[in-house]
Amino acid sequence: MAPSFAHRLRDEAPRWVRDGVISAQQAEAILARYPASAAWFSRPIGIFSLLGGALLVAATALLVAHNWHEIPRWIKLGGLVTLMLAAYAAGLGIRARGYDKLAAGLFVLGGGLVLVGIALIGQIYNLSGRQSDAVLLWWVLILPAGYLLPSIPVVVLGWLGASAWYVLLLFDRSTLGRDVHYDPPLGLVAVAAAGALTWALGVLHGDGEYRRVRQFGEQIGLLAVGGALLPLGIFGDRVWWTSAPAPRWPIAVLALLALAVLVLVVAPVRLPPDRLAVRLGPSAALLLVVLYLFVAVIALATRAPAGTFRLLGWIDWALLFGVALSLILYGARWDRTSWINWGIVWIGADALARYIELFGSMLQTSALFFVTGIFVLLLGWALERLRRRMTARAAAFQRTP
Repeated sequence: MAPSFAHRLRDEAPRWVRDGVISAQQAEAILARYPASAAWFSRPIGIFSLLGGALLVAATALLVAHNWHEIPRWIKLGGLVTLMLAAYAAGLGIRARGYDKLAAGLFVLGGGLVLVGIALIGQIYNLSGRQSDAVLLWWVLILPAGYLLPSIPVVVLGWLGASAWYVLLLFDRSTLGRDVHYDPPLGLVAVAAAGALTWALGVLHGDGEYRRVRQFGEQIGLLAVGGALLPLGIFGDRVWWTSAPAPRWPIAVLALLALAVLVLVVAPVRLPPDRLAVRLGPSAALLLVVLYLFVAVIALATRAPAGTFRLLGWIDWALLFGVALSLILYGARWDRTSWINWGIVWIGADALARYIELFGSMLQTSALFFVTGIFVLLLGWALERLRRRMTARAAAFQRTP
């Protein structure tokens, strides 16, 4: 949970005094004007309200569950719709009085009830279909509502729903999962392509009202890209050969790659003000990733020789390191510490994976684990020092007029 303004002010004020931004007397005056209050969950009324509310909800749930089959369907649907509308109405009313966090919780509750309603309708009327279709309908409904309210938690919930829907598609053999079933490496390609697309969509939210949505999209996107590229490089020589005996072109994966290219080209317009060549840098780095994924798809579809896949594995190694380095540099330039952190994580994971890949067959298992443990400790210490140095430089750069 992010610290409150008053608590963060108490952390920052000594630094301002130390850097000569304000005097000690001014710091005391500022802190006196914004006193820190105890968190709501540490107050007795908050604790007892949570306990009482939980008991009431549990009692209602048990009563409904015990008499579920005897309750008419119109009462089930009417009660659910009433709860959903009440959650949104109460959220709007409470937000108008200045209780933004409580209102956000009610909005999220209303969004969750939408999914419950979809499942309830499917159960009552015995509707058949894919699970991914229900999740698709859910996030398509709540995501626009999050932007209209506006409510950042509901927007994030909507994008989480979209991510869950995409994961379900990867396992659905009647849609995207069909290509993944025949060519398992395409699953990693699809995850990396979706990660690049998610990163670009996050960047398009900018640094204004939807800054937290931007941060969420960037984090999820970088996690997906790094998490997919790493196994593609490590196990490339083995995983490629689980492909289907007959070539087939994965149209859905190619369309996703094309969409990722389109959004990455547009994303620089929402990056911080800078020279055009600089702003194009992060998108260009991820466009190289998309290009690599496109080449990998062609190699899979045409059943390229073993040397091609071996070369792709080495390119994956260099690409992961290069993109990670660019994330660190641009993160330091624009004070985006999450980029720095993910760049450090990528470099560390890549170095560890290559170490095991190169030396794993040369040592006995116990010796490998011992030496690897020492290597991981030293690597973590070095990368943490690098992360702190880059973060400090980014903060100093932002303070420079």
